[in-house]
Amino acid sequence: MTKPRKQLVLDAGGVLASDLPAFWEGLASAAGMAYGDLRERYQAQVREALWTGKMSEDAFWAWVEQCCPSLSRAQGRRLLQEALVPLPALGLLPEWSRYADLHILSNHRAEWLLPLLEPVKGHLAGVTVSSETGFRKPEPGIYERAARLLKPGFPILFVDDQERNLAEASRLGWETLLADENGAWMGQVGAWLRRDEA
Repeated sequence: MTKPRKQLVLDAGGVLASDLPAFWEGLASAAGMAYGDLRERYQAQVREALWTGKMSEDAFWAWVEQCCPSLSRAQGRRLLQEALVPLPALGLLPEWSRYADLHILSNHRAEWLLPLLEPVKGHLAGVTVSSETGFRKPEPGIYERAARLLKPGFPILFVDDQERNLAEASRLGWETLLADENGAWMGQVGAWLRRDEA
């Protein structure tokens, strides 16, 4: 008889990979703008469309060029690559996959996130990225999309670094865990994975 497989669902930004403040800081510097001013413009003009896939990646870079005329698209992409780096938990996925099916549920651009996940993609049972779904957390639609990839009837743990993203997962009956900046959450995941092990 096959042993039940727990379902571990992980956010990406702030959990498996760095968030992007360094990217925005670099853009602001290149544009000669205050960081807060650029972020305000981004939030008002592109955030929703960018992360839900309503704006193409090409249109985003055109917006960057408009905001930062002195910055080439190649320079912008380099800033992004330098800002988007793996966090320690990414290296734990091969070990965790021995105990659970691993899933990604992230507000991100697939074009940016998937290359970062390439080294561990063989350990992933499912990847749900907001730019491919038309929804972003905490909207119910993206959780419902991810839920279709989970094996029914098995324990589910969802890890995110934003508390506002946990409520919808709880409504679906998933256990939830807030990823703290110090990384203590990784030990809690390890304990959850080994709980009930014979």
